[in-house]
Amino acid sequence: MKISIDREKCTACGRCVEVCAVNFAEGADGKPAVSDPPGPCVLCGHCMAVCPVDAITHTGLAGLRFDLCAKKPSYGELMALLTSRRSRREFTKKPLTEAEIEALLSAAAQAPNGLNKRNVRYTVVTDPKILKELSLAIGKQTGWLADKLDSPVWRGLFKLLWGRQIKEFEPLLPLLKPMASETLKGNDMVLYKAPCAILIHTSKHDPCGAEDAVYCGANILLAAEAMGLGACVIGFLTEPINSDRGLRKLVGLPRDHKIRTSIIVGRPRFAYTHGVLRPAPKPERIRVQT
Repeated sequence: MKISIDREKCTACGRCVEVCAVNFAEGADGKPAVSDPPGPCVLCGHCMAVCPVDAITHTGLAGLRFDLCAKKPSYGELMALLTSRRSRREFTKKPLTEAEIEALLSAAAQAPNGLNKRNVRYTVVTDPKILKELSLAIGKQTGWLADKLDSPVWRGLFKLLWGRQIKEFEPLLPLLKPMASETLKGNDMVLYKAPCAILIHTSKHDPCGAEDAVYCGANILLAAEAMGLGACVIGFLTEPINSDRGLRKLVGLPRDHKIRTSIIVGRPRFAYTHGVLRPAPKPERIRVQT
């Protein structure tokens, strides 16, 4: 890895030093210089992105494209997108195109990432047979769980094993039986007959894996809304695949990987005419007495 500064182009603005004091310092001529030896680099690209005259080159960032920043949406435009986004479960049968899927994953790749590891991977399922098999298998699992939770003995055992998780899960219990029953009858209440499921996963040992994947998923949700598509996070898809060897094999999940979040995407059958502006939370502030 080699970082270089074109001394002819450099205007001595010092921005590279401000964003990365590990690899840049003021040189003898008053212009920034690359530290010798260079420090650790996570390949974030801040040094190249901040330079106004393209004076910095970095062999570790070769192949990446540093575009000029586009006009940013106003806060009002951003809020319009955020409030119009709904979790969509009603889709047409028309499949997504490869270009649309690539656009969604391109948006996901722009999400924040711990140490810039680019560690998040995506399994995109568009085969109708596999999607149906997933729904039916999870419907059966859900029905089994609902039956067991009807028993005080089994419920007590689950509380012993899962503790607080069961308490948090309790509001969903009334949904389990109808969800399983309807799915097994052909009224898919797992994947809602969506034409595409995106499984977002990382190594199960990655300390930042859960956060990294969820940030990417959030970008997919917003990109889908901007593209006129509908999307929904499906929690009932994530853990059943992680815990079932057959389902892991069905979707080709790597042995050491764990799905962190799952999203279905399709073309909405109809539009929502109203957005929802939820109340802003009141932050808890720490007051310091002087």
